[in-house]
Amino acid sequence: MDDLELHAWELAPGMEEPPCILDLRTAEQFRRGRVPGSIHLSYNQFQAEAPEVAAGMDWVLLVDEGGARAAEMAVWLRARGVNARYLVGGMSTWRGALERL
Repeated sequence: MDDLELHAWELAPGMEEPPCILDLRTAEQFRRGRVPGSIHLSYNQFQAEAPEVAAGMDWVLLVDEGGARAAEMAVWLRARGVNARYLVGGMSTWRGALERL
């Protein structure tokens, strides 16, 4: 899997199933609604914590509000040997169920 981008429709049941979803949004945004099973790892803390969180995963999906920061951090992780992808358009494109805290 070499693609950097993942579209929301590719996460439909029976399609892509990321082993790890990292949500880069603020804590408040994360509490209001997240992709089910995602882990909150804010953009400000991402570089310090993401390599450890992603260690041993086949690949990780990064999610943010609009896609730009997740794309930036997916490239950053890939430079460190982690197979990372990002959700194109971020949460604004997500049409699936949401978990709320």
